[in-house]
Amino acid sequence: MADGKHEATGLETQDIWYATQRVLRTIVQVGIPAFITFAAVLPTIIGALGLPVDGTVYLWLLSAAGVITAVAGALSRVMAIPAVNGWLTHIGLGSEPKAVVVERTAAKTSDLQPAAVEPSTVDYRLEQDDDTTTAQ
Repeated sequence: MADGKHEATGLETQDIWYATQRVLRTIVQVGIPAFITFAAVLPTIIGALGLPVDGTVYLWLLSAAGVITAVAGALSRVMAIPAVNGWLTHIGLGSEPKAVVVERTAAKTSDLQPAAVEPSTVDYRLEQDDDTTTAQ
């Protein structure tokens, strides 16, 4: 924890493996439906409404698909930052389940804690002699 990672949440999440691959997968996952929607479906809907669909409309729609895809890729990269992933794990949206992270963190900290000791059963109150209590 001395490196400054994961201090905000107190949970020790693992660094995300293959962050670049995750960004590329997100771009593909968002890009394909975005470009299909904005290049094929929306022009058909706009045309069915009787509005003119020219090159400028296609350019705007393709630009919108590109922007949506780029924003999704950028958000995916931000979510791969260890501190952000730690916060996401804290709220249940991290790259690994919160229960696993809590269990791993507890296992690491339990190695550093002293062994549990039962409370002492010694009574430290002053003992009274039997002679003083019965000598009335």
